[in-house]
Amino acid sequence: MALNNQYLILDPNLKRIGTLTVDGATKFSNDSVKMQLADSDTTSTSYDDDVNVGTNDTFDGTVNLNAQSKKFDHQGQLDVLQGQPDSDKVVAGNNLAYYDELSGHWYVMRIYSVEENNTAAVKHVTTANFTNLCLYSLAHHYPVATTASASTIQTAFNQCFNATGWTLDYQTTNTTIPSITIDGKTKASTLVQTLIQTYDCEIDPYVEIDSQGNITKKVCVVTDQLNNDVVYNEAVFGKNMTSIKRTTVSTPVTKLIPYGANGSTIASVNDGKPYIVDDAANQQYNPDWQAGLYYEAVVTANQISNSAGLKAWAQDMLKLYNHPRTYYEVAVTPNFNPPLGATIRFKDESMEPVLDASGRVIQRTISFANPYGNTVGFGEYTTVQVATPAWMEQYQNALSKAVEEAKADASSIKPVALTPDGNNFTDTTQTKRLILQAWEGSTNISSYIDSKGFIWRRYNTDGTVDTSYQQTGYLINAASNAVGTLHGTIEADYIQDDPEIKLDTTNISYLGVYGPDDNGAHSATQYMTRLSNGQYLTSRARDDSGSSDTMFALQDSKFAVQSVMLQIHGQHGGTFGVQEVNDTVYIWSIVSLKNDGNYMLVRFPYVAGLTLQPTDSRVQQIMTLKGYGRVNYDRQHDLVSTDIIKASDLLAGNYNVLYNFNITDYGIDFNQNTYQSECLDFPYFYFAAGGGEAETTDDPHKVWALNVVHKGAEFEAYFDNDMVLPNLTDESREVETCNVFYQGTQAYLLVTFNTRVLEIDPYSAEKEKVYTIPITKRSAASVIDKGTINENDSTAD
Repeated sequence: MALNNQYLILDPNLKRIGTLTVDGATKFSNDSVKMQLADSDTTSTSYDDDVNVGTNDTFDGTVNLNAQSKKFDHQGQLDVLQGQPDSDKVVAGNNLAYYDELSGHWYVMRIYSVEENNTAAVKHVTTANFTNLCLYSLAHHYPVATTASASTIQTAFNQCFNATGWTLDYQTTNTTIPSITIDGKTKASTLVQTLIQTYDCEIDPYVEIDSQGNITKKVCVVTDQLNNDVVYNEAVFGKNMTSIKRTTVSTPVTKLIPYGANGSTIASVNDGKPYIVDDAANQQYNPDWQAGLYYEAVVTANQISNSAGLKAWAQDMLKLYNHPRTYYEVAVTPNFNPPLGATIRFKDESMEPVLDASGRVIQRTISFANPYGNTVGFGEYTTVQVATPAWMEQYQNALSKAVEEAKADASSIKPVALTPDGNNFTDTTQTKRLILQAWEGSTNISSYIDSKGFIWRRYNTDGTVDTSYQQTGYLINAASNAVGTLHGTIEADYIQDDPEIKLDTTNISYLGVYGPDDNGAHSATQYMTRLSNGQYLTSRARDDSGSSDTMFALQDSKFAVQSVMLQIHGQHGGTFGVQEVNDTVYIWSIVSLKNDGNYMLVRFPYVAGLTLQPTDSRVQQIMTLKGYGRVNYDRQHDLVSTDIIKASDLLAGNYNVLYNFNITDYGIDFNQNTYQSECLDFPYFYFAAGGGEAETTDDPHKVWALNVVHKGAEFEAYFDNDMVLPNLTDESREVETCNVFYQGTQAYLLVTFNTRVLEIDPYSAEKEKVYTIPITKRSAASVIDKGTINENDSTAD
């Protein structure tokens, strides 16, 4: 079996079902596979790192300050032209296996998503995004909870990998015995990153394959340093280095303020001061040191409660931050490819200052289709927050990085065209929607591109550009005679610094507070909408008799309750929509007709004082739902969000879905985040999550926004960290409402919190606090004169 320049296609049971090669029956192209052992400092420094460190940590030997930077990741992507013998097997859920000569190992990569687009030659291409099967397996496994105990590296990793199907191969002399706690709610993919940092170790998950391409064993090596004994050949620019990039981050920290568990500080063991300083570094790097100024930063270790231990940890962290750091990324010739973890020396005498250094390879990117694109990265690590691998990181972090990469290298942007209505026309008067997305790697950056940057071109039958046709925008309607001749391109000069919309957190308004028992409207507010007359309609879950009812309350502009209405079997009431028709307020919501776990989308009028039975003739039963769901009505555009469907279509019995999406693609994790509410303001969809505790790291108070058409993320904002909400200092504050309303053309996000001064306070003491946050829309970019159209631009149908 030939090993080089190919990927084996494996089904979900890891049985071989096909092969991809550079020049065989089923070809692939544009492959890129990246593996890393640690994060490097390439752009900026993040100081507010939540490092998992135990309260009883004991270390035998020297502590590596870079241990907190350790992070294993292994992911990639490739393109496959459709219509080839095995191209239909490149689908999400299958796997790709490749052989790495340097390590002598086979690696299996799980395909977790695929994208389809067309080239200028009207050829359909499938782009597969994949991640190491071990990381994928760990991301779907929750280790059994254990209490805090001093654990060897073997004990901790065994608990993490138990019942995953992976065999651990320990090649370590590690003797540290830190305190390890497993809460039973944390994914193994997150826990393994914590263990890698805690034990300052590295992993290498690979598989053993027989001569027929069948997987016989899944192995994960746990070692102190991968390829620690490998000292590679010297790398010299112009010889075996084709390019080199040196990045120095000059943001030294000379004053560090550490916080431990429950906000504890080091003041009690540090002469009353909650901070530590490095005066020598301050004098060297801070020109204002004589004025008593420092470069300050905050670090947090939520697992350390002992003040002396917190101070010792902070002193180590300050050594990481007290000087500028340098990172190198090198493009190498195909015959110079050092293995991950190896030490190499590299030179470039043409650089200023002259480069003559050595370092460990901590990142490596390979390509079989284009070996001249191989790169290695090495240099000083930087402390990062313990997190899941990059393919599962919170979407916004990946988005920011992708936008910066797209700005730096416009040629890397990939246009992807979608045809949600298909391309079969029944008559020549029909039109079909065409959607154009912009992708940087595996990240959708469409929200950061001005509408004029989505350019559609029509081609004549002879292949020349029809200069009379001009269309821009991520959404267009195409006639039947245009399909097959239209191509979409992305003009990178229209990349913007901001997304289409964001929150104006400098102009937050506090509207007031009210109690849950005002005028008999018992229980906490779950959701609030603002009516056109300035009044509010709110919902409250009522489960007094186990019937899961919903109370709706009409409240005036000062939140005093004017009337109430009870919907029997209305369920939680977490989200609903209001449609105002003449003088009648209609509520779009759900009901469980028999209170049996089956749900129906319904619409009914608000009638003061009414107890509304599910069988009441005023309840319009619109559509059976697949399960419990949140529902919202967009009064600006007459749309309903189950999927995105026209309200008029639904009322007519037509369930034509215009757009759909999966909010878990944007960073929310239903196993961790408490989903609260949502709102549709087409084309934008907002949703909020967060538990009752203040500033919780496990279930933070957050709001997201996305564009439902091109599916790009708009923002992901923390209520606790990214904004100051007046009078919101309560220990218990659960985000509830996330709703949009307009005053003129200005959109506002309406937000409510259910609060108690202390967690231990009775629920009868809870209060509802109401806020508005202006939503700003990005100004349109100026037209850029690009001159003559270049027909060689990358395109997508």
